[in-house]
Amino acid sequence: MTVEIQQPTPLAIGRGRKFGVMLALLATACWSTTALFIETLYREYHLTALEIAFWRVLMMCGLVGFYVAVRYGRKGFIISRRELTIYAINGVVGVAIFNIAWNVSVQENGPAVATTLIYCGPVFVVLGSWPLLGEKVGLDRVIAILVNLTGCALVAGALNPAALIQSPVGFLIGITSGFTFAFYTLLGKITARSVRRNSFSTLFYLFLFGLITLLPVGLYQEGGRLLTPSLDLAGWLLLATLACGPTLGGYIFFNSSLKYLPAAIASLFTTLEPPITAVLSFLILSKGMGGIQWLGAALIVSGVVGLQLNDLRLSLKRVD
Repeated sequence: MTVEIQQPTPLAIGRGRKFGVMLALLATACWSTTALFIETLYREYHLTALEIAFWRVLMMCGLVGFYVAVRYGRKGFIISRRELTIYAINGVVGVAIFNIAWNVSVQENGPAVATTLIYCGPVFVVLGSWPLLGEKVGLDRVIAILVNLTGCALVAGALNPAALIQSPVGFLIGITSGFTFAFYTLLGKITARSVRRNSFSTLFYLFLFGLITLLPVGLYQEGGRLLTPSLDLAGWLLLATLACGPTLGGYIFFNSSLKYLPAAIASLFTTLEPPITAVLSFLILSKGMGGIQWLGAALIVSGVVGLQLNDLRLSLKRVD
């Protein structure tokens, strides 16, 4: 999840670096459980990708909207026409389409592989930042991109063509989830340069437009079932926990860590998400990855770290 980046002060870095690391790790731990919740809702309650996406976004929108109303009042909801357009586009692609693609990827690929494939997103961010933000793509980033893509291929089963051919949809959906995540991130970077708004108001509008998109699509696809899913109390608690815990909790922990750590350093901890999800998936759901897929996951994480090295070097210089 993309967040509004706040640069920490030198004093905060000096006093709270360990606390910032703890917050970043807590955020990563929260996000690592997202796919497990989705897989359980799909397997135990037979919810579709659209149903999970709709209710997750609805609950998030309600929670964040309530917080904005209490914390900022009416002024927290005032936005310009330009912001409205940007949030609408990002809400459709970066929230609605992303959530559908992500949920389908979990169902098709399993939690471990789906979480790993989404980390092709940083490659799209780098490639998009070149024409849109004027950020150069040097040799080091080209190598990191190749390493990342090689890892994605191994995770998808490039060394086992039969398995890859049997599930091409899963691979394409997994890449789509990474692409829409990158779109969300890029548009967030662009707006951050010109729009100064608290991150919770931004998040509210993004989820609001995502919800506005998911509602008619869901009603067309699912009918009345979208609004009346077959869930018992445990199922509703599971769905609410997905919205409040892995989603909102991860966002709050990560955003808080940026008060103590430079963004590049905090982001490095999120690369632990694929292996953590893979381990949890094996322990809880008895679903894991093979040796080649673990190698692919390692390459993906290495590629993401490589893409962040320049930002990391600059951050460490500022810290020193």
